[in-house]
Amino acid sequence: MQPQAATVRKAKRALSLAQNIVRDIEAGAHSPGDRLPQEDEMLARYEVARATLREALRFLELQGVIHLQLGRGGGPVVARPQTGDFVNSLSLILHFMDADLRGLLELREAIAPDVAGYAAERATTGDLSALADCLKELERGVAGDDFEELNRRFHDLLGWASGNPLFGLLTSAMHLLTRQFSNSLGYSAQERAVQLRFLRRVLEAVRTGDAAAAKQAMGRLVSGSTSYLADRSPELLAQRVKWGQIQ
Repeated sequence: MQPQAATVRKAKRALSLAQNIVRDIEAGAHSPGDRLPQEDEMLARYEVARATLREALRFLELQGVIHLQLGRGGGPVVARPQTGDFVNSLSLILHFMDADLRGLLELREAIAPDVAGYAAERATTGDLSALADCLKELERGVAGDDFEELNRRFHDLLGWASGNPLFGLLTSAMHLLTRQFSNSLGYSAQERAVQLRFLRRVLEAVRTGDAAAAKQAMGRLVSGSTSYLADRSPELLAQRVKWGQIQ
């Protein structure tokens, strides 16, 4: 067998094993922090080579499904994949697709209004309270260095308030992907005031359950933000997503 073919077959075995381990984690109703069996027990259970098992576990660790605890009594421990794990894999793909900031902003323009509309229909009392608190922080710190981060937090909260975790995940992921660009630019005082005005309108529409108004206000906010960035720094929109630069 050619060395390359053997490597491919080994990788496929490790991936198949990783999938089996995930199914067993699910079937056993394991929660984050639960320990999985020790290495020798897993070798006997899955009847694989030690190298294949370790490769499968390393793959799951990179995806945030487990973490490997070192030392005596250590081993694989169940974890919960985070948004950063998703973004790390996504940014690697986008890196080789030559995706740029303009593409990310166009994606935001496409989905953000609908996210706001769903939030108006589904937001809980807890969601509304968190959004209101975030907006108050934005209003208090409108001139501070943390305006962009608080702004992102408001949109993240809105994404999760949509009642669809896919929207929440994608909204948070886009903010992690775009942070590397926007941190180098920042918003003027005038632009911050404009964004705050529209955020107030979005929150009021969400609070009153007016999906159409929420979509309209959010649409104007994100399209205006893109126009602002394009006018102030057009070269920024052409910058590519780079794997390894996600903060």
